[in-house]
Amino acid sequence: MTWRPVSVSLLLLFALSLVSPSRSVAGDEGEQVFLGNCTLCHTADRARAKHLTRGEWQQIINRMIGFGCPIRTSSQNQEAVLEYLAQTQGPVVPTATRAYVVNEGSEDVWVIDVPSRRVLAKVKVGQLPHGIAVSPDGKAVYVTNQGSDNITVINTETYVAHTMGATGRNPHASVVSPDGRFLYVSNPSSNNVTVHDMTTHASVATVSVGRFPHGVTMSPDGKRVYVAEMDGNAIAVIDTATNQVVATIPTAAGPHRMAVTPDGKVLYVVNADAGRLSIIDMEHGREIKSVLVGKTPFDIVLDSTRSILWVANSGSESVEAVDSRTAQVLATVPVAGSPQVLALTPDGKELWVADMTANTVTIVDTDRRKVVTTLPVGTEPHLIVIGP
Repeated sequence: MTWRPVSVSLLLLFALSLVSPSRSVAGDEGEQVFLGNCTLCHTADRARAKHLTRGEWQQIINRMIGFGCPIRTSSQNQEAVLEYLAQTQGPVVPTATRAYVVNEGSEDVWVIDVPSRRVLAKVKVGQLPHGIAVSPDGKAVYVTNQGSDNITVINTETYVAHTMGATGRNPHASVVSPDGRFLYVSNPSSNNVTVHDMTTHASVATVSVGRFPHGVTMSPDGKRVYVAEMDGNAIAVIDTATNQVVATIPTAAGPHRMAVTPDGKVLYVVNADAGRLSIIDMEHGREIKSVLVGKTPFDIVLDSTRSILWVANSGSESVEAVDSRTAQVLATVPVAGSPQVLALTPDGKELWVADMTANTVTIVDTDRRKVVTTLPVGTEPHLIVIGP
């Protein structure tokens, strides 16, 4: 007997078509529904061989709904199945082994092997580099150069760099879409966000936002870009399908950088001028809590596995561990040199901190919540990311 190949879409249709629209599916019931039905046309292992993003699974589910799947009348069932597929059959993420440190003063990027802490390369970039983002496949990093109004693209295999332009004035931060297609860059001196097609390296859109846009991040499904309007005391929400601002959410003074939960429902914002952490309910588009942290908080990262937020307080020279569920400050770790930006290792065991005035990177043991070592880097390290 010869088996004919079955597409992921058809496999999912079989799994979903037998779910009663009136039945409430929550938590691990999404797995039960999937495992109980997917073997009707093929093995579960075949489906698990596919590793797709949440957005790609959502597209497949939408197509199945269009074909008449019974779960079309139950958003709860759709969300449960999507959550299961996204969590168990997401993209295979390469082990992150390199830290990329942007040094604004020496105008270069240092590449450091994370396990050995050995410097692998030093790559010259544009004038006054300020931000960096890693492509989803880890093959390139994008450095925004605020002094030369352009972007340096670095090949992470060869460390060869080239320049692309068409940003606004003084490009600061950037974020890449989940599929790697588009790069969104904040430009504080022109009060806009430029959108760049990374297949052609051309600018395809310019979105006007509020005053002095700084940090940018993206919803996990890639449908929204969030922009911190530092002088506007608000978060602008951009619809990536239309490249239009669809909402503006007030925050405390000086929103700087952000972190979003894996389900996209909560956005955490550090407000540098107010010394506060804003917690925003993204389903309703409003701030639900504001918490006092250290002086001049510049950055925030979320360890969703441990439910810990890490905040870099440049003014008080410390990093803080905050419970992401209760917003309670759990620990304060002194870090000299005006800590600017943070990066977590994939296992969450180390926090790497860029110390701008000390020309160092401090490494914090997140379990013990103490500094374990300090590495010398270039002049005025402003930003750091960890990637493949």
